[in-house]
Amino acid sequence: MRWIQTRFFGAHRLPLLFAVLCGWSAPSQAGILPGALVSAAWLHDHLSSVQIVDVREDTDSLSTPPVWTTAQGHKPVLRQVGGFIAGARSLDFWSLRGTRTFDGHPLGFVFPDAARFTRLMQQADVHANRPIVITPTGDDAASLQEAAYLALELRVYGVPQDQVAILNGGLHAWIQAGYPVTVDTIMPMRSSHFTARPVHTDWIVHTAAVEAAQQAGTQLLDARPLSEYVGVEKSPIIPRLGRLAGARALPAEALYFRASDGAWYFMNAANNARVLAVLQLQPAANAIVYCNTGQYAAGAWFILHEILGMTGVREYPGSLYAWLAHGLPVTGLDPD
Repeated sequence: MRWIQTRFFGAHRLPLLFAVLCGWSAPSQAGILPGALVSAAWLHDHLSSVQIVDVREDTDSLSTPPVWTTAQGHKPVLRQVGGFIAGARSLDFWSLRGTRTFDGHPLGFVFPDAARFTRLMQQADVHANRPIVITPTGDDAASLQEAAYLALELRVYGVPQDQVAILNGGLHAWIQAGYPVTVDTIMPMRSSHFTARPVHTDWIVHTAAVEAAQQAGTQLLDARPLSEYVGVEKSPIIPRLGRLAGARALPAEALYFRASDGAWYFMNAANNARVLAVLQLQPAANAIVYCNTGQYAAGAWFILHEILGMTGVREYPGSLYAWLAHGLPVTGLDPD
């Protein structure tokens, strides 16, 4: 089958190896990416111009082939992604989150600090001077949110907008398009000198700023599923039902779609704008987007800020987890 390779080093790695041995550093390649999203076909045609960063929760699936379902008389259907695009760097999604102390509160599910993020990028051999295409699995909408979470962290720590994109449909779309994957062990060159810049505070806010925004009437957007927004269901991580007072719903189920190839995709800008219109949200207004622990919100931030260009949108990484840890109130359905 075309979709799997077993070479230890893909051919495209040899120029990189030669460059490292000769002490050469690639110049910045701004402007190569066509936008916040790239297609499988575009990535296939530009493999030598970008660095691929695979992010997923189940890193064991990097070394296992894709799982197909076959029914008699029907074309095989990709049930679960396996392997990765040859030459990709790998990041465990959970390494992008950790525990830090804010205002005396130890909080989990938060961004790593700049020093830790620098180490993560260097360990994965991610470079700051080459366009980055993040590849989620594409098996579900959550994988797109994980890719968006990494995109947000990269942007917050100084990587320019024109240097970061996500493979729309993820590896699922790549495999369905007939392009190959490998199950070889990923062997980073360890030549990265990535250094995180100071936090770009235009794109994220912490609890005190959310309190102030709430009092000022700033648009608050709840990116969780609608059942959690209205308060009939909650995440196991969050101890209480409810939402921030004054928040409007931007439900996760309205932001992504599953295509006929079985992969999950972000919508284009025009369709995202239609969603905002249906939800009667204000695309021109400043906004803060939140969820339970920051993952749903990262996906929403990526759509609003990177795809739609709503530059006044910020994400609250701590979200309800941090809000409740500070003893702040939520609102929801009347218990009666």
